[in-house]
Amino acid sequence: MYNKSIILSLLIFLLFSLGFLAYTETQQQSPTSQNWWVVYFSNPKDESLDFIIENNSDETGFHYEISGGENNSEEADVEIAKDTKKEIFLNENIASEKIIIRVSAGSEKREIYKNFDK
Repeated sequence: MYNKSIILSLLIFLLFSLGFLAYTETQQQSPTSQNWWVVYFSNPKDESLDFIIENNSDETGFHYEISGGENNSEEADVEIAKDTKKEIFLNENIASEKIIIRVSAGSEKREIYKNFDK
């Protein structure tokens, strides 16, 4: 009788422990529980320069610069609320072999680029 109660209490403890671990792992994997933002091309395989800023951080003010070669061809500020993303549509009349898009928010910066064969 005493052995059964020990085994039963260990099983209950094990189930609660596994449940707690599963819950905390799910919370850590949730993208909304983290503080991050990313920038990526809408379609990286074609020649379009349209890109997306996805915001899951507390920052809402973003600044982007498009440069082709030596000159900056376009730059602007955009507001993006937390847990949203915004697609930026660009003019595709930039004549350069390498286009660099730099996005900054607060003290963090991200950069993406495309190479074109001419």
